Amino acid sequence: MVSDGTGKRASSLGEFGLIEDLARVLAESGQDGSAIPGLILDIGDDCAAVRRGSVTDVYTTDTLVDGVHFKTGEIPWRDLGWKSMAVNLSDVASMGAKPVMSLVTLGLTGDESIADLEELYRGIADITGEFGGVVAGGDIVRSPALFITVAMTGQAVATAGGAAFNRARLMAGSMTGTTAGAGYPTAASQLKFDGAKQDPDGAALLRRDVMSLGDQIAVTGTIGNSGGGVRVLAAGLTGNAADALRHAHFKPIPRMAAGVALVTQGVQTGMDVSDGIADDLGKMCKASGLAARIRMPAIPVSDELKECFPDDYPAIALAGGEDYELLFTAPEAVMAAIAPSLDVPVSVIGEVVEGEPGSVTVTDERGRPIKLTDGGWDHLNG
Repeated sequence: MVSDGTGKRASSLGEFGLIEDLARVLAESGQDGSAIPGLILDIGDDCAAVRRGSVTDVYTTDTLVDGVHFKTGEIPWRDLGWKSMAVNLSDVASMGAKPVMSLVTLGLTGDESIADLEELYRGIADITGEFGGVVAGGDIVRSPALFITVAMTGQAVATAGGAAFNRARLMAGSMTGTTAGAGYPTAASQLKFDGAKQDPDGAALLRRDVMSLGDQIAVTGTIGNSGGGVRVLAAGLTGNAADALRHAHFKPIPRMAAGVALVTQGVQTGMDVSDGIADDLGKMCKASGLAARIRMPAIPVSDELKECFPDDYPAIALAGGEDYELLFTAPEAVMAAIAPSLDVPVSVIGEVVEGEPGSVTVTDERGRPIKLTDGGWDHLNG
């Protein structure tokens, strides 16, 4: 397809429409990565994934821009360093992988103090010391606005065969009353493969496009605290509850151990909550060609968010974004077996249903649909 030359602005498509359009340009040019040996996942998931022999690497990148994602003078420099890595670590976690190394590019106005930049890197050292992803290089450039770009490489930790075996064992336990033994479905029958991009003999990954009808939908931790933190900052709220929301926004915790545990035990579908839970769930549904129904009362919301925003907390939870919790789906038997074993609370909030691909219905305590007035975060229309 040739450009129509109308000169439309990028914001008319929105962030994700523009991604689809630019991916189309690459595909039409034969430069979309399809010729890469071992390519498993490309544009459209939390990470790209490439199999190299017995190893599967995942790749992600994210940028934080002053005035868009943070404000200097508002977020501590050490927290800014932490967050710049956390958003990438969360992408790796959402694939069920572990971080290996990172490249960091700083765009500087030149007016930043050396002491502040050192604090930024102390924050980077704090989080990589705890979760991995050590910095191995990068770049420094002049920019009209401060920005931090991180490119991170991770590595899958579970084999497809092992994950399929665990999934089959859990599914069989629900049908036979046992947790293992003869007679349960073969491992291969429990995994859904759809062609060259799947990797049945290689690594297991959490991905967006393999939801199954009837799967339960679950999320780790609590939802909406980061969005609440944004509102706390805008309103100048104080107090313990406001401090907790502000801290959640400044210093998110990537769910590394939970991501590894999920994929190892046979969960196939997942992503992190970065643009709002309703919007991110819609992305998984669209990729999988299915729809979802979730219950607002089941969405885990903190007491601090309710205290600060007693009237608005449902909207903040649904569309706030930047929680970096894991959103995933699995059959009921798998969900019941694995949720108690994770290192973080898990809440089942709904189920995968038939419907228009990508559509998400949210219901209230009486089962009545709630109108979604706000979408998730979009960088071009945010």
